[in-house]
Amino acid sequence: METAPARSDFSVNSRGLLGCILLVCCLLTAGCWDRRELQERGFVIAVAIDLAEKGKTGGSELETFTQGVGTKPLRLSVQVLKLTPAGRAAESKSEGKTFVVSNTGQFIHEMIRDMLGQTSKGLYFEHIQAILISDAVVKEYSLRQIIDFWRRDAEMRWRTRLYIVPGEARKVLDFQPPTGETGGMFLSNISRHYARDPHIGSVRTDLGFTSQTLDNGGDVLLPRLEYKDKQVKFNGLAVFRQDKFIGYWDEYTIKGVRLARGNIKSGIISFSCPEHPGHGVSFEIFRYNTILTPHVEGDNIYFTLSITIRGNISEVTCQQFHNSYDTAFMEKAEELVAEEIKRNISHSLNISRREGIDTMYFKKYLKAYEPRTWARIQDQWDDIFPTIPLYVDVRVSIQNIGEHN
Repeated sequence: METAPARSDFSVNSRGLLGCILLVCCLLTAGCWDRRELQERGFVIAVAIDLAEKGKTGGSELETFTQGVGTKPLRLSVQVLKLTPAGRAAESKSEGKTFVVSNTGQFIHEMIRDMLGQTSKGLYFEHIQAILISDAVVKEYSLRQIIDFWRRDAEMRWRTRLYIVPGEARKVLDFQPPTGETGGMFLSNISRHYARDPHIGSVRTDLGFTSQTLDNGGDVLLPRLEYKDKQVKFNGLAVFRQDKFIGYWDEYTIKGVRLARGNIKSGIISFSCPEHPGHGVSFEIFRYNTILTPHVEGDNIYFTLSITIRGNISEVTCQQFHNSYDTAFMEKAEELVAEEIKRNISHSLNISRREGIDTMYFKKYLKAYEPRTWARIQDQWDDIFPTIPLYVDVRVSIQNIGEHN
């Protein structure tokens, strides 16, 4: 009868040594030396920047500190998330999910540090969603000055939304969304609908894209956020010539800019019926492609914009006068959609030329495709840009006239 071989002393000792090493590693890696519990953190969801002498709603004499240099021109307000135990969730629901702390001073960073004297929790910005800037601030200071701290601090998120607010920005932080979200999260999520609503500024309006645009010497467009009767809405764009605020553009102008840029994935094009005043047709975009091409012929520069668009007829208010199945009606509708797109783009381009804002990216495409021409004219670009023609060609294809037609 055979017996099992005895285990060697070396094998037993090796396993014991390995077990001791694993035990020591577990002891060394169990926990973090700088651990801080979640409920001990004050997560900042949104901030508002106003002029100190403007709008004292909710203000207090405590919102100040002894400053060693300069005046106190700015007022910074931060919206902080409330973290409550699960058992108190229902109790605190009526009180809101956030609270606001404000301070006045010259430097954003100094105001934030002094706010630690007003809250029991440290302020953390890893989850900040929106920076609201009063238009009174950007009328007095450059955009680059106001966002300088947010660009430098490593804790800030590049995807943080930037909004310009008419009047006092601090009031928007008191908004309680009907969806149950925090105010900052609600405001940030509105921007996600830009692909379906051409009246909303494009996704390139956050801290990261704005920083890149400023560094490249480009012009900045930021959403105008209006707060009235306890409701918020995007209502146009704030326009900056590089970092200098020059005014607002309305939704129709925004739509023309986005039609020219080609960053619309869906949206509605509406036009009046030429045969029946007071009635019209709306066209829903399904696919939209643009090609912008610079042309140089001697000293003459011009651009061509080729647009291909597909979609459906989504609504006809004069349907009782038309046969939607008629081929002639479909062809006429395609022509009217193309004319409306050209008209809208022309409207926006004229405003851009008048104010010297290159929203159509003429400079970008000229530098990329005609570098020698750009090198020759770059010093005269501000004078040349308003005179450059744009020829628009639009091809529309209606795929369907509706689910039940």
